[in-house]
Amino acid sequence: MLDFLKRIFNSSERRAGKGTAAVMASEDLGRIEEELAKIGHGYEAARLLNRAGDLYLVKGDRQSALKRYGDAIDAYLQSGEYDNAMAVCRKIIRVVPEVIRTRRTLAWLCLGKGFLEIAREHIEAYTSASIEANLEGLAVQHLQLMSQYVERADFREFLADKLAELGDKEAAEGVRAGRASEGVRAAGWQTVVFAAMLTPEELRRAADSGIEIQAPTEAVAGDEFEQLLFDPDTAKGSRGRSEQDSEDAESGEDGDKD
Repeated sequence: MLDFLKRIFNSSERRAGKGTAAVMASEDLGRIEEELAKIGHGYEAARLLNRAGDLYLVKGDRQSALKRYGDAIDAYLQSGEYDNAMAVCRKIIRVVPEVIRTRRTLAWLCLGKGFLEIAREHIEAYTSASIEANLEGLAVQHLQLMSQYVERADFREFLADKLAELGDKEAAEGVRAGRASEGVRAAGWQTVVFAAMLTPEELRRAADSGIEIQAPTEAVAGDEFEQLLFDPDTAKGSRGRSEQDSEDAESGEDGDKD
């Protein structure tokens, strides 16, 4: 695997005379896709997915680049490589500043790291972008989840202000009157990963059903947490899914998968 990665990451220099950058990127992408089919997931898969995103940008295929960067973020999150996930988020924002889901993913990662002031900046941008895209209901779900996780009074007041800005004054007052959940706080990175990997479809279903998504607590661990996070049937209660719900139409948030 290490030799393969070295070949992929250094191939442009070694083959500079064999064609354009786009042609070389296509050749490397073919090799990466073959390797991904073998290894499936994990840290090495995340590295390859991140590299694939870079190569799609070289080809000028921004949408495919965003898709592969999003896959890389998910793979890094599942592998516990939170700093690497943050780095890919920042890369996406540099390339496409108007992204929505990436902003809130990075906000969650900053919360997990305890970088509350940096998280504020990303929540501000996430709130504004959600309003611009008419996705207020989805953003409300995330800010309510954040209020389950963060105890600091001034930050909770900030979240309440953003909820009011999103048009949900009832949720805002609930945050002002409530407190963070000790169980959710004890779950630590489980909560962060759970929230960061919620899909727009799941958020939309919860919003449409009037359900406030509940973050996992310290009682959720091991295989149970894996099911909650990655098994739609098992997770439907806690993640706002319902067998009776019809399929959701695509929205502006789906296109910039983390």
